[in-house]
Amino acid sequence: MGQAVEMKVYIKTPARLHFGLIDLNGDLGRMFGGLGVAINQPNIIIHAQHAKGLTVTGEESALATSFVDRFFKTYPAKPNVHLYIEKTIPAHTGLGSGTQFALAIATALAKLTNTNASTSELALAMGRAQRTGVGTAIFQNGGFVVDGGKKVAQNNVPPLIYHQPFPKEWRFIVAVLNVQKGLSNSAEKLAFSKLQPMRAEEVAKICRLTMFKLIPSLVEKNLESFGEALTDIQIITGNYFAHVQGGTYSNIDIVNTLEFIKRLGICGFGQSSWGPTVYGVVKQSEAKETIKKVKTYLAKNVGGQAFVAKANNKGATIKITS
Repeated sequence: MGQAVEMKVYIKTPARLHFGLIDLNGDLGRMFGGLGVAINQPNIIIHAQHAKGLTVTGEESALATSFVDRFFKTYPAKPNVHLYIEKTIPAHTGLGSGTQFALAIATALAKLTNTNASTSELALAMGRAQRTGVGTAIFQNGGFVVDGGKKVAQNNVPPLIYHQPFPKEWRFIVAVLNVQKGLSNSAEKLAFSKLQPMRAEEVAKICRLTMFKLIPSLVEKNLESFGEALTDIQIITGNYFAHVQGGTYSNIDIVNTLEFIKRLGICGFGQSSWGPTVYGVVKQSEAKETIKKVKTYLAKNVGGQAFVAKANNKGATIKITS
């Protein structure tokens, strides 16, 4: 019993860049299908250990407490836990904060309470994977992932159908613009409810780009071809969402920033989820000079933060000590 009281769990998650959705038609019985990649920053970092009663301290403690409550509603146990939230990913910016935060807390609590549950089961219990399984997959595996879509009218985690380590010699130029945050929660649900099924021809284009350009280019480490496919998928997806987000991208400042990124010669770029995070993929050797130019652009125009990220090809770091 003494050993159990001293058990400590440390979890550090990746962040997520969302590359797009595959099928917004659904006539094959599945919807969405996500494309995305894990990046090494920013991170959720939490520390959890046994305690007398429940205490939650650190960043975003109110949200963390709501996740704790949700966990114990599904997995009844005595909540004798102290959680310290050292670091969080900015919420509603397109970096996958909600899923990473929920899974980090659920995983830590599962370890402390000796709850036998898979990452997918924890995701469902925490209300995640409502549309894609990208966030769940990168928490578990890292890298570049593709999920096979959700079964229509069923609450399931989409199956992971492709996983590939992202090239170590590639980097992401990530900019979080100082504009209105992306849609979330009820606003996001309302936006999806207003959408008509995507035309089958557009779905076919995304599938073809994914299967015969994006993935092969990733395997062959052909950055130019990968970037072209990524940008094309982003445009098709963005055009579909145009009437609920105001255009191919969700904000005129995002449009202008991506135009600037394009002028720098970056061939692969896009908006992550609803924004306001945008990104471009470059060679490692080009990252230092490119990020300087992007930071200068932001400072003179829309404002915001920019940083260089590399892929996280392992998923969340989980350490247990006693």
